[in-house]
Amino acid sequence: MLNKANFIFSILAILLLTACASGPQIQTMQAPDADFSEYETFTFVDPLGSDKAGYASLISRQLKFSIRRELELMGFTYTEDPAQADMLVNAHTHLDEKIRAREVADPLMGPTYWDYRYGFYTAWPSYSTRTEVTQYSVGTLTVDLIDALERVMIWEGTARNEITEKTRRDAAAAIDGAVAKIFAQFP
Repeated sequence: MLNKANFIFSILAILLLTACASGPQIQTMQAPDADFSEYETFTFVDPLGSDKAGYASLISRQLKFSIRRELELMGFTYTEDPAQADMLVNAHTHLDEKIRAREVADPLMGPTYWDYRYGFYTAWPSYSTRTEVTQYSVGTLTVDLIDALERVMIWEGTARNEITEKTRRDAAAAIDGAVAKIFAQFP
């Protein structure tokens, strides 16, 4: 009986830890007729979709580094010459500002005439509710793989996650982790 209880407790603990783990939500799409064994080389489009200001940003440089590393780990070869690339790689980033509202219960503990009797005549404190409104940012990173010859998209991976102060301070690590998780779902 004790072993069964320990087993059930272990499963519940694992499920709880998995539910609490924060990380980007990953979605991928693949062209139904894409055969990735036909592709050997890749290069980046110029300019990258994340370079909207007309120059290579620090984010774009990190994206190129992380994407190149993941594709080379999968056996693809990077080339500087677009004429020799089988695949073109593009990356887009987007930041959305969102508002979250929720009802929060607050015990009524304010000063009243009867405070000296508080707790003697009721089984529980009275509660009121208030609306808590918070603003947060959601970042989206999309990586596109494009057939260089036909100019059609063959695969797309997207990571979406809430941006915290920690991810803002260490954006390179956040980007690197998101790219690795996107390519973990590559066929």
